[in-house]
Amino acid sequence: MLETRPPARDPADTAPGAAVVPDRRQRLLAVAVPVLVWIVVSAAGWFRLTPQVRNTVWAEDGKVFLEEQFDLGVVGALFHDYAGYLHVVPRIVVAIASHVAPIDRFAVTVSILCVLLTGAVGAAVYVLTAGVVRSVVARVLLAFVPALVPLGPMEIQANVANLHWFLMFLVPFALLTPVRGWTKGILLGVATLLAGLTEIQVVAFFPLFLLGLRNRHRWPVIAGTFLGGAAQVVTTLLHPRAPSSVPHDSIADMVLGYVVQPVAGSVTWSMPTVGRLIAEHGLAVVLVPFAVALVVVLVGFWFGVARQRWLLASMLWGSAAVWFGAVWFNPNEMLAFAHFDDGKWVGMWTFRYTAAASMYIVAAFVVVVDVALLRARTTTSRRARTVAVVAGAVLALAVVTTFVANYQMDKANRQGGPFWDQQVDSSESTCSREPTGNATVQIAPGPQWATTVPCLLIDRNASR
Repeated sequence: MLETRPPARDPADTAPGAAVVPDRRQRLLAVAVPVLVWIVVSAAGWFRLTPQVRNTVWAEDGKVFLEEQFDLGVVGALFHDYAGYLHVVPRIVVAIASHVAPIDRFAVTVSILCVLLTGAVGAAVYVLTAGVVRSVVARVLLAFVPALVPLGPMEIQANVANLHWFLMFLVPFALLTPVRGWTKGILLGVATLLAGLTEIQVVAFFPLFLLGLRNRHRWPVIAGTFLGGAAQVVTTLLHPRAPSSVPHDSIADMVLGYVVQPVAGSVTWSMPTVGRLIAEHGLAVVLVPFAVALVVVLVGFWFGVARQRWLLASMLWGSAAVWFGAVWFNPNEMLAFAHFDDGKWVGMWTFRYTAAASMYIVAAFVVVVDVALLRARTTTSRRARTVAVVAGAVLALAVVTTFVANYQMDKANRQGGPFWDQQVDSSESTCSREPTGNATVQIAPGPQWATTVPCLLIDRNASR
């Protein structure tokens, strides 16, 4: 169903030598366009971040991944579990950042690498949707989702602690793209293996294995996803994360939370604004737009062709899996939305699961754009064609407007530092008195995440 092959081209249809230039041009474009998309998406993600955010280390990036690398070495830390899971790609990024740049540039180097990886995910989505999404406009919009998702800079962008969300976003596209050769299959197999070794929730997409199962070229993709996910399951069984000390949130909490966080967070980065509107005007301010959005998605599902339906279903399923799975395993009284009073609505804050789930929601609307534009090209009715073109244009404009309106934000969890390079520089005098000791470097989001850095590295940094 997803593996339909184009009709074979008869060499006799082309005069000798006439096809050489177009073939070369196509090969060049096949490389140049994704590279250009990668550069542009990475740049868009980079310039969303303030200099303060780029120069502040976040949570596990320093306290867990960097410290454990100091203690265990690069190889020893690579498959070391943390909180019940493997985090292979983040540990690789930390290893690269700590070896290619001096220690005072660690924060900025991590930010650069994470932005480049996020851009690479966007470029990969652009390439992988070539056989699934017909509209180039929709493919470009999908490529920008990881870098421009409204809530990205709040917590998940430009740090390795949340890099797994972007790798998970890539997985359904890798499993749905047509694979007609071993090279593509093996490359995607490696990519999905790394994604699985970084994020356990890739198991949510295992049902997509059944599509085109007889195509042997897809087997490496399936194998990579399965092995990565299976390794995570084994890890969490052998090293379970600490059980929660609070009761699980109710189904009503989770469902309402899905509406007021990932869905609303797909339109605005300001969750306090959403909470204030709910406190002032009631839940109708989010439930009515949600109902309209649901109708739009259902209409897209109804009019879409098979490949669009599978992609749309995968986006919705992915958003639900991220949100409900995360809330179930991380219960918190701040997530008990069905029990909020006006005071708690006003104080509503953003959770990192919100941004991750909203990537799939935004992508779902982009798929509906593709449905409308394809319908406009295939329908024979002039009136239906006009309606489809207008609908596709309006939805595409809505997505672009959301990206633009939320590009800059006046608040982020690392906006105020503490700044990594300044602390490393200020530690040089302390380390000069005790060169075999350690320095304590503060990182976001609070003092409990302070990182211990060997003075040997700081002294080496000072002497360059």
